Amino acid sequence: MPTAPHELPGLQAALANAQGLSSGATLGPITVSPRQGSGPPPLPPNVSHYPLERDPDSESAPEMLGSPLPKVPGPPPLPRTEGRPRLGSRVSASEPGATPARSSSTPGVSPVRPTSLLEARPVARQSPEQAARRLALITLVDRVADVVDLGPLKASAVVEDSLAHQIDLAVRAQAKAMRDEGEAPEGVDLELLSRDALRELVGLGPLGPLLEDEATQEIHVVRPDHVLALKNGVATLADPAFTSEEAVARVVMRLAQQAGEAIGPGEVIVERRLARGACVVAIAPALAGGWVFTVKKGRHLEASLEEFVRRGTMSRPMASFLETCVVARANILVVGSGSGATACMLCALASAAPPGERIAILHDMDDLTVPQAQVVSVSLVDSGPQGEETVRAVARLGLDRLVVVSLAGAVALATVEAIGGGSDGVLAGLGAPSLRHALARLAAHVALARPGASIEAAREAIGESFDIAVEVARVADGALRVLRVAELSGGDAKGVVAHDLLVGHVGREGQWTFVPTGTTPRLASDFAARGATIDMAIFKVG
Repeated sequence: MPTAPHELPGLQAALANAQGLSSGATLGPITVSPRQGSGPPPLPPNVSHYPLERDPDSESAPEMLGSPLPKVPGPPPLPRTEGRPRLGSRVSASEPGATPARSSSTPGVSPVRPTSLLEARPVARQSPEQAARRLALITLVDRVADVVDLGPLKASAVVEDSLAHQIDLAVRAQAKAMRDEGEAPEGVDLELLSRDALRELVGLGPLGPLLEDEATQEIHVVRPDHVLALKNGVATLADPAFTSEEAVARVVMRLAQQAGEAIGPGEVIVERRLARGACVVAIAPALAGGWVFTVKKGRHLEASLEEFVRRGTMSRPMASFLETCVVARANILVVGSGSGATACMLCALASAAPPGERIAILHDMDDLTVPQAQVVSVSLVDSGPQGEETVRAVARLGLDRLVVVSLAGAVALATVEAIGGGSDGVLAGLGAPSLRHALARLAAHVALARPGASIEAAREAIGESFDIAVEVARVADGALRVLRVAELSGGDAKGVVAHDLLVGHVGREGQWTFVPTGTTPRLASDFAARGATIDMAIFKVG
């Protein structure tokens, strides 16, 4: 599609061909540095952007009929099932891709996890013991409300010391009365019940111990009696849950207060960043049937390509090729779906960098651990103008490598411009359900962040900035898998051009397998000029 003169002055001919940029080409304010070496030969206009999904044929690429094309294996058909399985989203900070053992320290709490790749996730339900304990807690809180005015708890997120002391005395007295009057269910520990009641009335309820527990990764509250906690990759019901909708509202109000910004009048969507990198997102009853919120805690991630090979996340050839790409300072885009997928893969790639490198890691929540490098950790909590300026400032530090955990908004444009300005060895991530979605979103981010830049120019900039794209996802059993490793090479009217090199899919026996597509990377000649060699045998089919 030809580019209008007012969008990109001086580049009409280059973008009309959509076959790469000339040396030192400038996309308006976006500058793209040329690749080393002579560069790849021009591509036919209809070459597939996603070989697994749209192979060239007699209709899409008649000029290629006489050329040998690689045989690209497609994913085998899956067995028919009664219901469509849901993809899992479990992640372990210490063991990415691991499948933790089924365990629970709380009696009556059943872990929620599938047992096979095609098995649907079971619905978490209260056990009889949990239901009895929650009923006793409701009774105790109601008895306290009969003798203490709890009205001030609704008016302010801060509980006065005098009121807290009064509530403490009332809780103990009413618990003793429940035991004397026979209202306490058999088997319920009244001391623990009193502690839970006091925590709900003056603290954060069941969220208190969950936030203090280092193993807790996420907390989901969908209704008062359903608090789901993700610990070490296993989802369990918190025991006990909240007693009422009012108790949930108090906790949201207190979390916002702890974040330093109280809930404003009419605010129905609450987003706050808590201490130690945790983030809370809540929706008020004006939009939902009741208060719904999620708390995600920041994690210290540590991973390596070797560990991913052992756990079946990727094959040995994939790990070898990606390690070579990191050492040769290729720019790599990681696309992931599922909890922590992108951050885990970026952590493993960064850990493949040569020892002693100075690496700047721009992260939003998760803190990536790279033991062999000198790491500069920078918080990137804003994807707008502040985030853009943060990326520009870090790029000006002149460190050896830049790792951007999340490309969103103006951060995407700043990263692409940093690459165009000379930064190499950049590792960047973007959450998306597939590589196709990620490249489309990334082009939109870049185009929208720079007024006057066309979507075609953004595609070209992205395709020339990043050398390799890695798509990862958490599959139904919760394990992290690499779905494809592709080479990017410019863009055209259809999108960013991507050629699959290595792909992963489920085999006929239900096991994951990783195979080459037969396409060899054209950046191999660039790597040779940088002193890095690639074993081309890993790309041969069969």
